[in-house]
Amino acid sequence: MFRTTPKATYFFTQVEHDILKSVCAYMVGVSTDTALDTPVIVIDAFVQQLPKTLQRQLRFGLHLFQWGPSLFIGKPCRFTQLVPRDAVKYIDGWAKSRFKVRRRLFRGLRDITFLGFYSNQPSAK
Repeated sequence: MFRTTPKATYFFTQVEHDILKSVCAYMVGVSTDTALDTPVIVIDAFVQQLPKTLQRQLRFGLHLFQWGPSLFIGKPCRFTQLVPRDAVKYIDGWAKSRFKVRRRLFRGLRDITFLGFYSNQPSAK
């Protein structure tokens, strides 16, 4: 299976990079049009240090999150194609799900998003 990798990342494919960039934008509340690649680059460097098992789980979870709207909110599209209102509703559904695995994936994506986004912000003094 051929995977293209963006120039700035080594672990994530271009598709995964785009999914994660969109997730980051919604999780921290910035426009998907203005979201930067920098958080994804930081996340990529972090993920490369994780054990292979966790890397595979993250990759699988990212694709599940991408393709879940048709299952979880009845929208026949991918997460990256949702309008902002539906994307926020979808993410909220993961955060408040009665299924532990969905809540765990949400928390994992949220945590690495915050790691990537806030590790590059100037500290307030």
